[in-house]
This record gives sequence, structure tokens and C-alpha cells, in this order.
Amino acid sequence: MKKSIRWIALIVFLSLWVSGCNYRGEETTLSQVDQLNTAAAATIQAQQTLISQATVEPTQNETSTPTPDVDDRNPGDTDENPAATPLPEDTPTPSTKCDQAAFVTETVLDGTKLKPGETFTKTWTLKNNGNCIWDSNYDVIFFEGDAMGGPASQPLTSENIAPGESVQISMEMRSPITTGTHRGDFKLRNASGIIFGIGPNDAPFWVKIEVQGTYYDFTKHFCDSGVSWSSGAGELPCPGTAGDSNGWVRVIDEPVLENGVVDDEPGLQVHPQMVHGGWIRGTYPEIIITSGVSFKSIIGCYGSADCDVKFKLNYRVDGGPEQSLATWHEVQDGRFSRVSVDLNRLAGRKVQFILLVEANGSAVNDEALWFGPRIEP
Repeated sequence: MKKSIRWIALIVFLSLWVSGCNYRGEETTLSQVDQLNTAAAATIQAQQTLISQATVEPTQNETSTPTPDVDDRNPGDTDENPAATPLPEDTPTPSTKCDQAAFVTETVLDGTKLKPGETFTKTWTLKNNGNCIWDSNYDVIFFEGDAMGGPASQPLTSENIAPGESVQISMEMRSPITTGTHRGDFKLRNASGIIFGIGPNDAPFWVKIEVQGTYYDFTKHFCDSGVSWSSGAGELPCPGTAGDSNGWVRVIDEPVLENGVVDDEPGLQVHPQMVHGGWIRGTYPEIIITSGVSFKSIIGCYGSADCDVKFKLNYRVDGGPEQSLATWHEVQDGRFSRVSVDLNRLAGRKVQFILLVEANGSAVNDEALWFGPRIEP
């Protein structure tokens, strides 16, 4: 600062000195004085600018840390001008359903291989995954598919099953007689009649098995489409009427065997046409025979009937000529016969079976019984 004042003083002195020198009669042109004054003024202005710059405080540069944005504040901070964007709100958790089940375990796993008509017990263990108590007013119901002899509905439990607890459901079932994959779906039903199942989408729980081997029940299908009964008098009605002289066939739900025992399984009562050497035959549609199966039946006179007949199992392969597989002679002797014919040599073939009963002489009192004729492993 002191050096600047000295420079100003020196410039003023020189200006005065030049002016004095020009006083001796030599006029100094106005332009020279102006130039000196202008130079002096510029110098003074430059020095003032330097002084001003030296006293002004420096400003922040571009790389200085910016003031934190209001969004970076902690949730508890306050401000006279709070941020316009509110803090995110918690998403509400969906409430648990009243009735909902979860699968735990099962017996008779998917793909279990069973014989046709085989009985089995299926058990599921389910967990109460809802928030309502299951009690004796809840049921297990058949939903769709193949029930496999299971009930249309049965009580779920005789006790209270609280949320988080499990219950076992058991059903006595029977595999279908047809081969292949079979599945039956089940669900639950509450006291209000509302049906529910497993998980949030109420999926069913099921039984799924593989039936192997050929099974055919001749008694069950005796009047089906494609089955025909005939005698020497021609085609017979099905079912027939006892006492018809042309012969008859009918199902007896509780037949009397030759030893006098009443059975609780149905049987086919047949009678040949009432003529000497009369006969009656039932021709069934073709079925494909698998390996490891046999024809099985109980045969004999019906109850106390004084019969004298021949039972024959005949067949045709692929529409070919009729042939005989087996023949049995039965008379009234108070005993019945269990018969079994191995069908392995017909495995893989389309076979049409014929059940034939012939009278030995007179056909009077020739009431005969095919009891449980079937093809099974």
C-alpha cells in the first residue's frame, strides 16, 4: 500500500515539474498535458482495483461440497419448508383366509402300481393353514376324476383342529378295472357349505395310481351294449325272466351256492333252453389281454337245483373262428368248483369270450351259476 502512494506522489511531482519547465515561454500543447493526466488517472484506477481485489473475500469454487438436498435428511429432521415428496408408506400384509389347507404327507404315492379291482387305503395329512378351527361340521368331498370307490363325502374330523395343527384323512378305495393312469381329486367343505382346498388358490389333493393287467367282470357287464345272450330259440332279452322256456340269464345279488351258502357278491344265474340238449350262451365284446392274467370263476348248480350241465369257456381271436379254452362238468352234489384258466398265451391279442352252458340230456331244472366270472391277475 505504501509503495502505491509513493508511485502516485512521484507521478504528481513529475507532472508539476514538466509544467514548470514549459513556463519559460515554450507553450506546451494541450495534448501533452492531457496525456500525462490520463496516464496518471489510469495508474490510480489500476492501483485502486488492485486494492479492492486484495480486500474482497474469496467465493466458493465449483468443486466445493454442495448443501445436502432436503431428501437426504433423516426421517426425524424438521424444516420450515419440508420436502414435497412424502416418505414411503408400509405395504399392508394380506390377511390370512379363514379356511385354507396345506399339504403335509400322503400314503399310496402317485404312480403306485395296483392290480385291477385291488382294494387299498389312501391317507393324506393336511395342515390347518387358515385362522379358523376345523371341527366335526367340516367334510372331505369328492371333487372330480375317478373316486375309486371312495365316498362322495365323509366327516373331516371328530375333534377340533386349530390353526397350525394337522389332521389325517383316510379312505378305503378300490382300483378301477381298466388299465392305465387313474386320478381322483378331493377338497374340503366347511359348515357353511364353502368348498376350499390347498393353498391360496384352493387346489385339490388327490389319489393317482397305475392299474396294470387286464380286468374284466362278466357279471357287471352282462347286459352292456355289445353283449348278446342267445339260445336255440334265438336272441334272449337281458336280463331275462326266470321260467322262460327259451332260457334266461339274470343277476342274483345274493346267490345261493350249491352247498347252500348265501354269498353277498352277485352272480349270473343261467338256464339253457328247455329242450333236450338245450344251451345258452353269452357273447362279450373284444378286450385286449395283457400278460399275467387268468379267467377265474366259481361254477355249479344254483342252490338245490338238480342240474346236469357242461360249463364251457370259448373264445375268438381277432374275429377268427370260435374255439374252446376249457370245459367243466357239473351235477348236483352239494359242492361247487373254483376254476382258473391261464390266459398268457393270448397276451397282446384282441379276444372275444363266450360263456356257454349246455344241458346233458333234458334241460329241466338245469339252473346253473357262473359266480364271479372275471379276468384278473
